[in-house]
Amino acid sequence: MEEAEKKKNWFARHKILTGIIVVIVLIAIGSSTSSNTTNKNSSDNQTQVKSSGKNTPAATEKSAQKDITPKVGDVTKLGDREFVVNSVRRSGAFNYNTPKVGKEYVIINVTIRNLGKDEISYNPYDFKIQDANGAQESETFAALDDSLNSGTLAPGGKVTGSMPFQVPVGDKALLIFQPSFWSSQRVVVDLGTK
Repeated sequence: MEEAEKKKNWFARHKILTGIIVVIVLIAIGSSTSSNTTNKNSSDNQTQVKSSGKNTPAATEKSAQKDITPKVGDVTKLGDREFVVNSVRRSGAFNYNTPKVGKEYVIINVTIRNLGKDEISYNPYDFKIQDANGAQESETFAALDDSLNSGTLAPGGKVTGSMPFQVPVGDKALLIFQPSFWSSQRVVVDLGTK
């Protein structure tokens, strides 16, 4: 009897382990299929990003995953948000504000408009500045009369405000606007140098 038991294959002798292995394989296959379907659907349904500024071509569905790179003054659409950098000015010390040694303030005035049917939030922490070395930083503390605060925009609403950043004196700077933590879509505006 023992010899007949030894002749059975491994799967027949270990029915419980075989069952567990089959379940794990089925879960892995199901998960892989579900992941591929989700990725396809999310790429098919990606928000189309458009820019209406001069010298900035409208993005196609293929380029919707790339950064949008308008210039100062260009109106750019990102999902339900319309975004424009109105002005950029560089400054050393002003009022009672003094930048760190070797740095200067870059003060950026922006307008955000809600083009959608639902409320959207806005926050100065949706913005970062990138210097020529690739270092990205959030806004710095400096007292401005027209600071952009955080809040919510009703459908059709708009807000305009300024944000101070610090970069090395005379350094090239990029403004990065990424309003959604869950999306890789963003607008990158070349602010140039001094």
